[in-house]
Amino acid sequence: MARRIVPEVLLVLGRRIAKLRKERGFSQEDFADECGLHRTAVGLLERGKSIPRLDTLLILSKGLNIPVSDLLEEI
Repeated sequence: MARRIVPEVLLVLGRRIAKLRKERGFSQEDFADECGLHRTAVGLLERGKSIPRLDTLLILSKGLNIPVSDLLEEI
């Protein structure tokens, strides 16, 4: 049986995405546009309400100009 992702992990990831986005001076909407994602999708990720797929993590890391490993660093 597959283990479920712990909600705390999603919250930590969401906080990390928001922190890195803000450090780069992006609003949530501008960052979503930069990544080609909907603003709602970015908001759900940042609040830990959505489980990102691998391709979404790659898109976010590219938008932040960092490797995926850096995006997941504190998790």
